[in-house]
Amino acid sequence: MSKILITFLCAVLFVQTAKAQDANYWSSGYNPAGYLTPGAVVAFNRDSGVMFLNPALLSHNTKSSASISGTVYQYGDIKIKNGAGTGYDLNSTSASIIPQMVSAVIAIKGDHPFTLGYALTHTPVMSFQATQQRDDKFNVLDDSYSPGPEVYLGQYKNINTTNETSGIISGGFKISNDFSFGLSAEGDLRKQSYNTDISSRALYNSSSDEEGLPPIATTLESYLASYYNVGIRFKAGLAYDADRSHVGITISSPLLHIAGSASLLSDQQVSDLIIGPKDTLNLLANTRQQSLKVKYKMPLSTAFGYAYDFDKGQIYFAAEYFTKVNEYDIITPRNATFIKGEPPSDYNETEVLQFEDARKSILNYGIGANYMIKPEVTGFISLHTDYNYADNSLYKDVGNGYTSNTAYYNIYHCQIGANIKKRKFNFRAGLLLSYGTTDKYMQTVNFSNPNESNTLLGDPGNTKASYFGAGLLLSYIHNL
Repeated sequence: MSKILITFLCAVLFVQTAKAQDANYWSSGYNPAGYLTPGAVVAFNRDSGVMFLNPALLSHNTKSSASISGTVYQYGDIKIKNGAGTGYDLNSTSASIIPQMVSAVIAIKGDHPFTLGYALTHTPVMSFQATQQRDDKFNVLDDSYSPGPEVYLGQYKNINTTNETSGIISGGFKISNDFSFGLSAEGDLRKQSYNTDISSRALYNSSSDEEGLPPIATTLESYLASYYNVGIRFKAGLAYDADRSHVGITISSPLLHIAGSASLLSDQQVSDLIIGPKDTLNLLANTRQQSLKVKYKMPLSTAFGYAYDFDKGQIYFAAEYFTKVNEYDIITPRNATFIKGEPPSDYNETEVLQFEDARKSILNYGIGANYMIKPEVTGFISLHTDYNYADNSLYKDVGNGYTSNTAYYNIYHCQIGANIKKRKFNFRAGLLLSYGTTDKYMQTVNFSNPNESNTLLGDPGNTKASYFGAGLLLSYIHNL
């Protein structure tokens, strides 16, 4: 009996496994194609002495204590057309002030000079919050026991907040007149809180001779998972600079796990739901688990950059390849009794609550240019892709668990701005624009067609989702 209930519970939770994902590597301006962001390059771009993505480029820094502080004033808007059913859109808007990066360098002179750099970066990966409700009267339940339209109430809530903070220390030095080499270590703290709630209820139509309140067919689902993960990854960089041409290559290791902890809280209920001529389903499942192990992964990646100088400016190209990540559990619940009222069994009932991730391989690329408008002012412009790595075909068992993401679209970014150079400092300001769309966003719930066969959750299908983001970048670089 326990296995039968688990199988049915998987069907109730099936819509969650089809959830789309915020699966983009280059959303932050601090990426190999973030040409406007100071230091965000793989090949030498003649920028001020700041913390570079390619540690080999630190060898170009000959002065100590060059520091940078950057802030982004950011607006983001996610729209999911018919996200909870026809006419029931899901919209999430956010506005924030993000201290993006601080860094400094120390030039060590001597017979074998080299430069050390350190930085602190912050990335708000996702801030999504959307709710929807259908309060209506229409035919939900079978007329054989509830003739005519029923009073129906469906509610949906989804909140996903993810942030990453990284501390980086790097070193770079010249190995010849044209070649430089560098290494860096990056400690990463990732925090995520994911919360989804669904309720779907239909009031039976009672016959006139019945007394009291009629039964209510009910499906309720609540899931809250939160965790933090501390990891470290390493990067090696090589740079070649000769005359007008500049080449850079970096290899970044997978993220190595150091520490982490997670908790989850879940409550599932199905009551008075008739699923056959003589079968009425009543199900109650609940668990609260803390101090769970966490395993968050980032893949191996390789980046390439090329820059070419012309009289008053430079053209820049960058690309980065991320390897595939097979399906794995970020959070694995303990094997505990989940379904209430059933005798204990060897079957792992909480498998349906695992928090999962899987990623296909991705190649992102971008192009940028700068031009000296006048001796103290240089203009910047760049374009780059931000392809989505979500791929539901990578999940072996589509009926188990929750995926950890919200977005499911490719994003395209544009950066435009200018740098004002003075003797003691550089001031850089620019506009960051982002847009993404897809017509294959899988609904989580569909309030358009709830009935007994889909446990009152509707039949999810593909719909359209779009993302628009705008930000103002302000960076101050102080050179001693």
